[in-house]
Amino acid sequence: MKIIDFHTHPFMLKKQNTCFYNNIVDTLENFKDDIISSGICHICGSVIEKVNTFEDIHRLNMTALELSEKWKGFYTPGIHIHPHYVKESIEELYFMNKRGVRLVGELVPYYNGWESYYDKNIHEIYEVISELGFVVSIHTQNDEGIVKALENFPNIIFVGAHPRDKEDYYNHIHRLKKYDNYYMDISGTGLFRYGMVKNTIRECGSEKILFGTDYPICNPKMYVEAVIFEKIKDKDKENIFYNNASRLLDIYI
Repeated sequence: MKIIDFHTHPFMLKKQNTCFYNNIVDTLENFKDDIISSGICHICGSVIEKVNTFEDIHRLNMTALELSEKWKGFYTPGIHIHPHYVKESIEELYFMNKRGVRLVGELVPYYNGWESYYDKNIHEIYEVISELGFVVSIHTQNDEGIVKALENFPNIIFVGAHPRDKEDYYNHIHRLKKYDNYYMDISGTGLFRYGMVKNTIRECGSEKILFGTDYPICNPKMYVEAVIFEKIKDKDKENIFYNNASRLLDIYI
């Protein structure tokens, strides 16, 4: 079964390495070997690092672009924008769009010094994202901001990461049911609660669930096996592992 990991964070430098124990995954070779040995055949996501200026953001985006050339056919890059840098973010979106990039994020506001997923500045950036047809991956926080973004930009697909537990998880379920443009990736915390995938399918179907791991923070093989072990139909597994991400980002393996 083909597997696309919608949510990873590759790195070039040690400070970009999100593994909690960064001497475990310490090279790009280790990174790719772990992914392939877990059964995953394609990855998506952004290069993460705390930033101070838009020059820092652009550098991370260029690193992602460089990696996509190095790993052509294996890695779909995600890029960063920032509502404190509206003009620069919009220029970056046009620049990356010309180079075939289709994914924004994972966006992690608390990590990079901004707060809400919806305000006046990011509204202007979303207008260009909508125009160019980017998919937006978000670290779920500030539910009110997410809802405002979903309602103001119904043509943008927002993919919420990290189901987490109880109230957070059911907020995902509510958004999946209510908004056609909301999807969920199962990376990070949440999947360890047995039955989460089956329950999501029972509540919402499998067409808006994306497989993700948050590697190298999390063990990718555990996530693969967690989905395989749940008592769901093969068609649902195919949607989660491959079909949904393939359709959103035009990835064909």
